[in-house]
Amino acid sequence: MPPPEISKRVLDAKLEACKFAFTKLSAVKTTRMKNYKQLRTLLMLKEISRRGADRDFLKDPENSVTRILCSVLKQVVSNSDRSLKSLRGFHYETLDDQEKQQVTRMISSVQGTSSRKYEPETVDHLDDMTEPMEMEIYLGNGDDSVGGDFGDIILEPISWPLVSRLTLEWVETLMGLLNQFTWKNSVSEFPMVLPHTVAVSLVDCASQILNKESNCVKINSENSRVIVVGDLHGQLHDLLKIFDQSGRPSQNQSFVFNGNYIGRGSWSLEVFLVLLAWKILMPKNVVLLRGSSETRVSAEELDFLKEICVRYGEHGPMLYSKCIDCFKMLPLASVISNSVYATHGGLFQSSRVQEDTVNPSLLLGSLEELDKIERRQIGDNDDENITLNHVLWSCPWMADGLSESNYKGLLWGADCTETFLKQSNLKMIIRSHEGPDARADREDMGNMLSGYSIDHEVESGKLCTIFSASMFSQGSRSYENEGAYVVLEPPNFTEPRFVSYTVENVPRQMWENRTGNGFASIGIANPPSWTVPLPNDPSQILQLREPPQVFEGLPLPESIEEPHKSNYDYLFRLISALKQEIQTRDNREKELMDHLTKTKATLEVISQMSSSL
Repeated sequence: MPPPEISKRVLDAKLEACKFAFTKLSAVKTTRMKNYKQLRTLLMLKEISRRGADRDFLKDPENSVTRILCSVLKQVVSNSDRSLKSLRGFHYETLDDQEKQQVTRMISSVQGTSSRKYEPETVDHLDDMTEPMEMEIYLGNGDDSVGGDFGDIILEPISWPLVSRLTLEWVETLMGLLNQFTWKNSVSEFPMVLPHTVAVSLVDCASQILNKESNCVKINSENSRVIVVGDLHGQLHDLLKIFDQSGRPSQNQSFVFNGNYIGRGSWSLEVFLVLLAWKILMPKNVVLLRGSSETRVSAEELDFLKEICVRYGEHGPMLYSKCIDCFKMLPLASVISNSVYATHGGLFQSSRVQEDTVNPSLLLGSLEELDKIERRQIGDNDDENITLNHVLWSCPWMADGLSESNYKGLLWGADCTETFLKQSNLKMIIRSHEGPDARADREDMGNMLSGYSIDHEVESGKLCTIFSASMFSQGSRSYENEGAYVVLEPPNFTEPRFVSYTVENVPRQMWENRTGNGFASIGIANPPSWTVPLPNDPSQILQLREPPQVFEGLPLPESIEEPHKSNYDYLFRLISALKQEIQTRDNREKELMDHLTKTKATLEVISQMSSSL
């Protein structure tokens, strides 16, 4: 076999070719493309080139250069036949001669790629592969910024299967559509891509599955590996990155998600729905645990209702209510192959009574006690269940002992970690809940900038924290942190392999001017919200809808800078939404009065006719 540097040379050439292709594909103007298959092909090629240019594969020590190269090339080959069929169905009527030549060259390039086969045994002998792949298409006159202009792309809606049985192709299509939609930045079209009936069906179907699971889900995975994912906080592209790097859930690979699916990110609903789809498809190989964000109180604080209503309008409150009910069904922990305990927050207090009344102290809870609590709360107040709060909100610290924190959870030391592992006959705890923001002021703990931290190492094992939202933002602060996930390999699963990554090329957030985060940077912690409690029934909350157009106050003068620009934009849109609501209610009252007036006149006529008989 030729020396490894030849493979490295081949890999570098291909990566550079893919980077070039991704840049060009990202700048494509699609105003002349009216055929959906053609648009889908464009996005497919863009995704292929993006994966091919992803150097994070190189961080995995188990991936040889040859294996990485083969993986990239096989992705290209596997999609070439479908791309070729779509390109041959291209409508040429609107193209000039130069553009037709460019499309023809693209077809020729894809056709040549589809005839190749790349295997680890032969790839090092293909010296001709150092030639760049030609991927030229119509570039128009658009800007060259990463992400391009995809606002005019028309996406076909996804429908719910007639027999309510999801397939791998359906779930992959769902992920692809949602990913493509994030680049459109056109929220009004969301129901046309994912109808609210489909979203409701996903939540209902998954809730039935989750409701049957115990508080602590057991995973017996003797011959397959397990991947544990931390907080995602509504960052859809981090979830897609994890699936791209690690692979999809399968019979040979299970996933445990430690909660906090919704958050300050732009795509909380999308993250949650994608995970529910995978849960429905592979209920035994996908475990979804409850996080501190998956409560009614946290969802309200995170404007989850607003996010859903902006997408689905009048159908939003009903879907929101179903999501809240689904949150209550989520299990609280998982035990992997009788070795690893996974949960969102951490350890919890025992319900047993401390006999020593002179020096009372908190007792550590057990797995047996965890399985007995009622996680499906009756009512809306999650604070009533102390154990539930501890599981979701507790954090480790460096001091020994178990003590109350200043919020809903507990603080526990390395001695408690040792006690819990020993009494449960386990080797490791993997929890989440804390990212770089939570650790910024805790100098004694890991800063989480790599997406993970080993917090306790004791005789029986270790305690790890995992956080999967890269480049995380909280309020006015942003962190240049990596996200991470944990890979646990059979047979003992006790040697975690942490895989860190970043997702830097993401679409501009759709709700960046709707959250009011800009006010925090000027000292205003409670900006006016988009919700209005109704005086006749305080439990009912009116969610103001995003106005279709804002004329008053916008556009803002160029001289106004951030964060004031975002704050002005936020206030003007909120004022417009309030005026829109007042006008809507006034019209309803007018229609009601007109109806009452007509009814009254009709009754008077009937009364006169009756009296004359």
